[in-house]
Amino acid sequence: MNRLIAAVVILALVVTVTWALWQRLNAAEARAELAEQQLAESHQREAQHQVVIDALWANTQRLNSQRRDLARQQAALERTASHRLTTIEELQRDNATLRAWANTRLPDAVSRLRRRPAVTGAEAYHQSVRDPQPLQPTGQPADD
Repeated sequence: MNRLIAAVVILALVVTVTWALWQRLNAAEARAELAEQQLAESHQREAQHQVVIDALWANTQRLNSQRRDLARQQAALERTASHRLTTIEELQRDNATLRAWANTRLPDAVSRLRRRPAVTGAEAYHQSVRDPQPLQPTGQPADD
């Protein structure tokens, strides 16, 4: 009888150990599945972040290109304005009649004719400086 009890106890112990190992295996598999799921989510987030990084990088490149273009336009406008100012100063210095005329105030009617609509943007300003529309001399009809 002692052997029977010992055999039953050993069998119960083996069943308990087997069940404990089986539970431990199930828990390890669950942790492994969770780790794989977290890894997949991490890869997905990394891919999404890379898309955002690429978009930001492309935007930065575009903005840098636009900044360089605007700097070139500004330099061209500054050269044009400087050249015109130099020409005006030379003409005023060399010609006393022109200097006296330049110092007189234009009549209000002429000032109103010379007013231009508001310039919006560097390109519009560049166009207005580069290709001004002169006033028509008196006695000659306008083209339009």
